[in-house]
Amino acid sequence: MRKRVVLTGCAVLCVLGASELNAQARVGPQLSLGSKQDVGLGARLLVNIKSVEHLAFIGTFDLFFPDDGSYWELNGNVAYSFDITGAPSLSPYVGGGLNIAHKSHDHHHDHDHHHHDGESDTDLGINLLGGTQFGTGSVNPFVELRIELAGGEQFVITGGVLF
Repeated sequence: MRKRVVLTGCAVLCVLGASELNAQARVGPQLSLGSKQDVGLGARLLVNIKSVEHLAFIGTFDLFFPDDGSYWELNGNVAYSFDITGAPSLSPYVGGGLNIAHKSHDHHHDHDHHHHDGESDTDLGINLLGGTQFGTGSVNPFVELRIELAGGEQFVITGGVLF
C-alpha cells in the first residue's frame, strides 16, 4: 500500500512538472540543515506554473550525511509568491507539498566476526514551507524554512542559488 501511495505521488508530481516544462524553469544547488539529519547537499528545480500567476512548482532532492547510515529526501511542493511594493528584489513565498524520506540504517556487531545488518524505511509526508528569493537577475540566491509532517519529520533550513 505504501509503495502504491509513493508511486502515485511521484507520478502526479512528474505529470505536473512535465505539463509546465515550456514555462520558465530554473535549477541550482542547495545546502540544507535538518533538525534530525544534520547537513544535506542537494539540487532544486523551480518551474513557474504558466497558467496561474505567482504559482510555482519546486522540486528538490537532498542527500544528508547522518552518522548511522544514509538518508535522502525528495520533495515536490507548490509555492505562492508575493510581490512587495518598494522591495522588487525580494520574492517571498509560502507553500506546501509532498515529502518522500528514505533512511538506511547500518548496524555493526563487534563480536568475533564483523556483521552488517541493514534496515531501510521510506516514508511519505507533507511539507509546509516559506522562504524568499533575492534579486531579479539571472542568478537568484534563496533561503527557505520547511516543516516536514510525517515523512522526514524534521525542520529544515535550506539555502542556495537558482540559475
